[in-house]
Amino acid sequence: MIKGFAHVALYTEQFEKTITFYKEAFGAEELGYFTTDRRGAWLGIGDSILEIFESERMPEGSFKHIALSCDNVDETYSKALLHGATKHVEPKNIELSLYEPRSLRIAFVKGINGEQIEFCEER
Repeated sequence: MIKGFAHVALYTEQFEKTITFYKEAFGAEELGYFTTDRRGAWLGIGDSILEIFESERMPEGSFKHIALSCDNVDETYSKALLHGATKHVEPKNIELSLYEPRSLRIAFVKGINGEQIEFCEER
């Protein structure tokens, strides 16, 4: 039985800078470093793990974005921009009807590697 994601991996040519960005912008905690055929790191973000790999080129296949649940989309969005992210989709309210109606506040930035990062706040 699948319980959920164990972690999400991000490849970057800017290993140290990427770690610093996620620590400063989102309060990520360094969980550990490792080496396979390249350097790697695990960062704790809330209850999730972001795995960072140093790479000169991106491997085949990629996710469109990662989404981070947060308490305040507007503050998180501003903090990310302050630490080097770029604007992608400014904060806005949306209504979803999946299993039950939900009101969310969302925003997107692009991280320092061009990765899309979504912020979600349930209202």
